[in-house]
This record gives sequence, structure tokens and C-alpha cells, in this order.
Amino acid sequence: MPERRKKKQFSFAIMLQLLISIAYGAMLIHMMVVLVHEKAPDWFIYTLIYLPQLVIIISSLVFLFILRLRHRTHSIDSTLLPLLFSFIALEATMILPLYSDITGITILSPNGIVIVERFSMLAAAIVFVFASIQYYGTNATRLRLYLTISIAAALYLAIATPINTGYSDSAAFTIFSSIYDAYFTIALIGIYIASMLTYIAAVVKDRATHSVMRASAFIFLMIGNLLSTSTEVMPSVISVVIYLAGITMLTLSAKNTF
Repeated sequence: MPERRKKKQFSFAIMLQLLISIAYGAMLIHMMVVLVHEKAPDWFIYTLIYLPQLVIIISSLVFLFILRLRHRTHSIDSTLLPLLFSFIALEATMILPLYSDITGITILSPNGIVIVERFSMLAAAIVFVFASIQYYGTNATRLRLYLTISIAAALYLAIATPINTGYSDSAAFTIFSSIYDAYFTIALIGIYIASMLTYIAAVVKDRATHSVMRASAFIFLMIGNLLSTSTEVMPSVISVVIYLAGITMLTLSAKNTF
């Protein structure tokens, strides 16, 4: 892949995450202002639940910016990492139902929110899998082809799976409330577990320090990203700590592995 094209991929991913972080941050601040103005007792709880997602997006943005400045190789990571962090940033749509409920401003329809959430979460999990299997010497061109097909399949599943939000014209609903989404969540966790096991097997095969750090970083990122989609306080707070640890390790290992 030409160097110019790779830099464009990084630039697009950086711009997308910058825009999402600004929009997400603005919505979070607006939501908190409304809650404080209305003297809602749970405003701080909502902050603890939704602020970690903003921290995750910004930390990923910083990592991509650093990697773009230091990137000098032709590895498949030049394709995988911009995609991965872009999909993780898209998971920020999780704030839209509560934002619409509190402010009365509907940015995206309930069905649209579910589709974006399904797609971004499934696509991120798929990219994690492909990042793990590249340890085993898979042809880069073939890997990109399979990745494209898998992401297209994720989009099809996100759109084709029946949606049951329980609301016809309001965004005030619980994401993933139907039986189909229960199956989806189980499948998603299965993909993450398979990916983690692949990383562990790769580390057993290659025990070099940079390989161990890189694999550990991705495992931390997976756990942190999965927990960040929770609407409970404790998982959300823990998610940002684990994710930041993963980003830090990935940044430290970037000099040797990317």
C-alpha cells in the first residue's frame, strides 16, 4: 500500500475521532448542564457512566496521532489500527438515547442508534480478531480482503437483524433490549474471547518482550472497550483504567512493532 494512502487513512481516522470526541463532549456537557439546572440527583452518576467513553476516544486519538508521526513500515497495522479506533469511536452513539431523553433533542432515530451500535461493536471485535491472527504469517493482501468481507457482513447483520426498541418516535430506550440483541451480545463476547485466546497462543509461540507487550496491550484494549459499553458505574470506571493501560502499552511497544 502506498505511503501516501496509509497517511490518508490515519488522517481520516484522526479527523473522524476528533469530530466524534468534540460532538460527544459537547453533548455530555450539555446533558450535565441540564441535569444540574434541573437539580437532578443522579447527574454525577451519569457523568461517571459516560465520561469514560470520551476519555477512551481521546486516548485513541492521541495514540493514532503519535503513530502517524512515527509510522514507517508497510505492516497490516496501517489498515487495522485506523479502522479499529474509528469503530471504537462510533460506539459513542451510546450516549444518544439518554441525551435525547434529557434534552429533548433527537439526533438519530432509535433504529439508527441500534444499527450504528451493533455495527461499530461487531466491526471493532472483528478488527481485534484480524489484529491477532496476523501473528501467524497470513498474507497481507488476503487479510485485507477477508477483513473487507467480514466488515461488510457485520454491516449486513446490523441492518438485517430485527429491531425492537419499544418506541416509535423517541430515542429514550434501552439499547439492545430485544432477544436478538441478547444473542448478538453473546456472539460478541465469544469473538472477544476467541481473539484473546489467539493473542495468548501467539505469545506462547513468540515470547519476545515486544510481542508480549503488544499482545497484552490489545487484550487490555478489548476488555476496556467491552466494559465501556456498560451503562453501570463500576464497569464504566474500570473500563477507562484498563483501556488507558492498554493504550499506554501499545504506545510504548509501537517503536518495535509498528
